[in-house]
Parts: sequence; C-alpha cells; structure tokens
Amino acid sequence: MSPGPPEGAVSFEALYDEHADQVFVWAMRYAQGRRSWAEDITHDVFVKAWEHRAWLREEDVRGWLFRVTQNVAFTALRRESTLAGRLQSAVDSLLRPAMPSTPEELLARRQTMDSATSALERLPPQERVVMALKTMDDLSQREIAQLLSLSEGYVSKLLSRARARLTSWGWRVDDVAP
Repeated sequence: MSPGPPEGAVSFEALYDEHADQVFVWAMRYAQGRRSWAEDITHDVFVKAWEHRAWLREEDVRGWLFRVTQNVAFTALRRESTLAGRLQSAVDSLLRPAMPSTPEELLARRQTMDSATSALERLPPQERVVMALKTMDDLSQREIAQLLSLSEGYVSKLLSRARARLTSWGWRVDDVAP
C-alpha cells in the first residue's frame, strides 16, 4: 500500500476539476481564439502541476497555476516569434463591437485598435499583466497581489505607472483606479 499525499497537499483530481476551466480561460487570453493552442497550454500546465503535486497546497495553488500558465504561454509565444501579432489579435477581439456601417468608421476603428495595440506593447511586461488583470478580469489589487505573489503596494505602483504611461500616450484610463 502506497502512502497518500502529504497532509495539506492537493489531490490532483480535485486540483484539475476545480481549476482546469480557469487555466483554460487564462490560456485563451494569450491564444487569441486558438482553442487547440489554449488546450495545449492547459495540458502543459497540468503536467507541471502533476510533477509538483507533492508540495502544492490549497492556499497557494491558484496563484501558482496562474504563474505557470503565464510562463508556459509566454514561452510558447516566444517560440512562435509572433507576440506582436498575437497581441494585435487580442486587442482586435477585445475592441470589436458591432460592425461599422461605413468604410470611414471601419478605418477609424482599425486605427484606434492599432494605436491601442501599440500602447499595450510598449508597457513593460509586469505593468501589462497587472493592467490586463485589473481591466479585463476585473480583479481587485488584493487578488492581483495574491495571484502574482506581489505586495498590494507594488501592484498599486505598477497600476499607477501603467496608467501614467497610457495617459501620457493619449489614452484615457479612468477605470483603473488603485
């Protein structure tokens, strides 16, 4: 008879059942609609979880899974050497409201999306991630701090820096108050 997991360790089945959907959603953020790519990332994240299952604890597993998802996705994107193109696709999908009725509206929307993509690409990686978690996932600073294993003060500082940069580049970012 083999010994069970150490006390406080997370059952792999429970871990997968509880977090697989969220990991997939996080992976889709980087996948720009490529479901199979996000499924591959999700698979790779849970392979890493299996490898580390003996020391994973319930109180820190969500943040750990987020960081692993982010790291695996960034590695895959670097391998593809198309991060800028993927970011453009992400911004396109986020900013795509109803279809424009005139060619002028289409052109204006495309120029706005190109400008937004450029602004987001210019943010340092930590500021970009924190801004995405705040604006796209509507997480509180406390939740962001827990997910990224940062202090709330540092998250506030990153959000303030990102907001200041975006504002200086002509973007309105009222909704990202610390």
